[in-house]
Amino acid sequence: MKLTNLEILSRRSQFLQAIRTFFAEKEFWELDTPSLKKIPGMEPYLDPFIVNSPSGDEKGYLITSPEYSLKQALALGAKQVYELAHTFRSGERGSSFHTAEFLMLEFYKTDSNLDQTMDLVEELIRNVSAKLGLPMQKGPFNRRSVKDLLQEFVGIDWDRKSLESKISELALTNLPLEKMEYEDCFFLIFLNLIEPKFPSEFQFIYDYPPEMAALSRIEDGVAKRFELYFGQIELSNAFFELLDPIEQRGRFEREQGTRKKLGKEVFPMHEEFLLALEKGLPECSGVSIGLDRLLMVLLGCSSLAEVSPYWREI
Repeated sequence: MKLTNLEILSRRSQFLQAIRTFFAEKEFWELDTPSLKKIPGMEPYLDPFIVNSPSGDEKGYLITSPEYSLKQALALGAKQVYELAHTFRSGERGSSFHTAEFLMLEFYKTDSNLDQTMDLVEELIRNVSAKLGLPMQKGPFNRRSVKDLLQEFVGIDWDRKSLESKISELALTNLPLEKMEYEDCFFLIFLNLIEPKFPSEFQFIYDYPPEMAALSRIEDGVAKRFELYFGQIELSNAFFELLDPIEQRGRFEREQGTRKKLGKEVFPMHEEFLLALEKGLPECSGVSIGLDRLLMVLLGCSSLAEVSPYWREI
């Protein structure tokens, strides 16, 4: 669907209004959290933009996600919150589906497991699509576990030995496997052998290897998280949130080690976030959705440039 710049602005306005209406009707609080922080997210494979003052006396980072701030709100007693946040990630340009700055919807709901959260995400997308008068796939969004996908398309389990064996068999990389992180091995398999076979429809991919738990909890050897795809386009990432501050500190320490190994800046421990966990984060699930990508998919566009008149500026 080719739109003029004015039509894009109109569609984006309708899109954002529909999202806000959806959450208002469900009595979520809309929050407004800082975009500039002293300590960014700890993820080894996300790189924030650095902001320095002209005097050189002040330094901060543009957020890659409002996750920590929203969880701190839950620790204060909020029950269900969301934010439409401009987020920034260095090195994200270079394809039709990536840009250095993008609009993210992130929301958290207490007493909500992953199945309930998938239900809510699907309800949101169907609701917004209907408000915009756009077509939507019939039938519920499919739900596939990572283990099932590995067995169906590759015929292996997710242990490192099996991943390395298949990578070597198919010569998927020239790099020495023993020097690669588990996540790198997993994505060599996933991106080359599984993701290209996804149908052009919405589907949830859930239950990831424990090595990829990030901020999600691990139950029965499985990281309780999901991602939403449309075809090969990742739209959303969600966690059944980890509540244990000791375990979270340990994961942060491992992520610091990975960043050091990769030659990246190692950020200080996010003590305020860990303190929020110590005070008691309620049982909850959290979701992030790339809104530019979602709008692109709903409108039937083929690149982010088609859903923002400011594409060349970012």
